Amino acid sequence: MAPITGDLPATTGTRVEAEPSAKHRQAAAEAAPKVELVQVNFRASKGLAKLIARLSAERGSTRRLVAQLLQLDGHEVPEVDLNPPDTRRRYDD
Repeated sequence: MAPITGDLPATTGTRVEAEPSAKHRQAAAEAAPKVELVQVNFRASKGLAKLIARLSAERGSTRRLVAQLLQLDGHEVPEVDLNPPDTRRRYDD
């Protein structure tokens, strides 16, 4: 390949950082304060796993489902667990 392209001048590209959209700037400004999180998991039967998945979809998340069930049982549950932030990736399409 060098004999074919050897006489061409070297080029270097310049990287241009994308300007964040107004939605992203606003979302960053309104971000909730950071809360220390830990992962909780356990083994369950397939039937229980399907039930948890269905109920979680109805409530919006597994975290919210568990928090609401614990609150209904009389436990004091942090607000951040009852209404966790939506961390799903969004695209500007």
